[in-house]
Amino acid sequence: MRYMKVIIFVSLILLGGQWKAYSQNEEFNSDYKANRDRAVEELKNYPAQDTNRVIALINIFTKAVFLKQRQEVSPYRTEALMLSRKLNYVRGLAASYLSYAHLYKSGGDKATALIYLDSALAITTNTTRVGLLGLRSNCFQLKGMIYFELENYHAALNSYFEATKYADYIPQQKFMTLQIRISEIYLNLHNLAKAEEFARKNLPLIEGSRDTSDIISVYNPLIDIYLVKKEPANAVVYLDKIAPFIPDPIEIQLNYGYYNNRGLVSLLQKNSPTAYMYFQQAYKYALLGGHKNSIATALGNLSATALTLGNLEAAKGYAQESLARAEEINTKTAKSAALLNLANYYAQIGDTKKAFETSRQAIQMKDSLIDETNLKQINILGAMYETEQKQKEILELQSEKDKQAHAVKQKSILNKVFIAAILLMLVIGYLVQKNYKTRQKIANQQQAFQKLKIIELEKDKQLLAVDAMLKGQEEERSRIAKDLHDGLGGLLSGTKLSFVNVKETLVMSPEHAVYFDKSLSMLDNAIGDLRKVAHNLMPEALVKYGLQDALRDFCDSIQFSSGLRVSYQQFGKKRKLDNTAEVFIYRIVQELVNNVVKHADASEIIVQLTMTPDIVSLAVEDDGKGFNKLRIEETKGAGIANIKYRVQYFNGTWDIVTSPGNGTSVNIELQT
Repeated sequence: MRYMKVIIFVSLILLGGQWKAYSQNEEFNSDYKANRDRAVEELKNYPAQDTNRVIALINIFTKAVFLKQRQEVSPYRTEALMLSRKLNYVRGLAASYLSYAHLYKSGGDKATALIYLDSALAITTNTTRVGLLGLRSNCFQLKGMIYFELENYHAALNSYFEATKYADYIPQQKFMTLQIRISEIYLNLHNLAKAEEFARKNLPLIEGSRDTSDIISVYNPLIDIYLVKKEPANAVVYLDKIAPFIPDPIEIQLNYGYYNNRGLVSLLQKNSPTAYMYFQQAYKYALLGGHKNSIATALGNLSATALTLGNLEAAKGYAQESLARAEEINTKTAKSAALLNLANYYAQIGDTKKAFETSRQAIQMKDSLIDETNLKQINILGAMYETEQKQKEILELQSEKDKQAHAVKQKSILNKVFIAAILLMLVIGYLVQKNYKTRQKIANQQQAFQKLKIIELEKDKQLLAVDAMLKGQEEERSRIAKDLHDGLGGLLSGTKLSFVNVKETLVMSPEHAVYFDKSLSMLDNAIGDLRKVAHNLMPEALVKYGLQDALRDFCDSIQFSSGLRVSYQQFGKKRKLDNTAEVFIYRIVQELVNNVVKHADASEIIVQLTMTPDIVSLAVEDDGKGFNKLRIEETKGAGIANIKYRVQYFNGTWDIVTSPGNGTSVNIELQT
């Protein structure tokens, strides 16, 4: 009854704050609409298809913050991207790619978001423009956020440190955010000294500041650190400093963090009813902000606190919802926490079997979270389950003994003691054996996991070596092609021009003029061959127009030069791959087609490229003489080896269907 009074009292206080937050958020949405409408109206002043229109389009879609808003401005983003491609406008391309990355991240598609970020970074690699340097910092910062949500903390840390390299080109507020993110990662890596070091670097930057969001953002990491240190008094100092600014009308995530931290402080102070109310507020703001990690965390805290208050059904519901949210974002930490909350629920309702099984799943989900407390819990739950089974056997034996009580009254006491001692020894022996097997199984699983990690590391090492070798080849090809085109090509063209000038100034006999024209023709042929060689080394179409156009151009050139009929077919949705993928796929097709031209005696070649969201499929078929498939293992040429390396690089597969006299079909699938 006392707990219910506290809950009702705190609810009345917090509901007022919640209504204010919703009103302020609605006001923020109204501001967004007004800003967007002004930007759309401004766009009408730039009807020409030029960079000014691209800038006006960027001004529209950068007004969006939430997923729904980003979806609303999609037509402007698409137009900016297409027009920037047409104009080869780097700023427009990079800004569009970054906006697409935000859109896909907000929608939960982190893999696609990373692809767009890598595209934006690739086209701005060598820039010295201030605006683009700031944009690169934003890209690295968003990559860090994505890797953090994927629990890849070291990759996130690397991305954030890359972003700090452009500190002179970004606003102070964004630099403060970077420091906060770095502190947060160190906190997750349990390096509390480093976490506090980076968190405190921001304190001098907010002295005298009146920016509410800045103040809250700087104090929050220190609160998190003191919570981990279990120093609630220090955490309350900073919570009280930001309390006057809560709820924030714009930064919804800050409101979530405040109420979540208040709940954690209340738990440390053994005040579960107040903690429960704060966690409810945190959950509402997590839903309002749409941050899936925050939603899963808030649900987990509600479940654990409901258990301490004896609200078992609520605890179960929160734990199940937390598990479902964690499944959506595939975060092992949240999954493990949700499963442990469910295990505690089952233990409290007496379902020891489910408690044991759910705890086992949590241990398997993230073995790095296993500590002495969790291991002790799983053993106790297992022992409870096995003891319950033995107790049933004891009761059955006791019932049987009672039936014979009248016949063996004088021996009953001795028999009871004897049977109880035997059963106790059996139970103890069984539980010891079960505990040993459980520990042994966990140890075997950990050993197997370590072996898998070693295999993956060795595979990654091999792929890095292959990647370095193939990229080195491509860089050397590009260098040679440039040298041939710009150096020797220019020299030959200059030589030809000199010969033409000489011809115009000299008086030659008709016979000498014929020889001279023939020499000029031979020089033209040499220049053409040189251009062809440079094109094969690094196709200009691949660099300028992308993979599909480059493959089509290559097939047309082979058809023209060889006399074979070469058909290029493209299926699926056209999508942009990263530079490495496009170069490698182009080289695979180039090697296969050249092999057909050289060896197959074919009259027709078919090249097919099929793209799906995750896979690129290649097929090269010919009607040539075919060959014995077993001979391919004996081939020592570099061409087949390079194809194998490139397929392996993308975790792909390839298959050759051929036999003498029946042509050849090569089918390749690459994961991109």
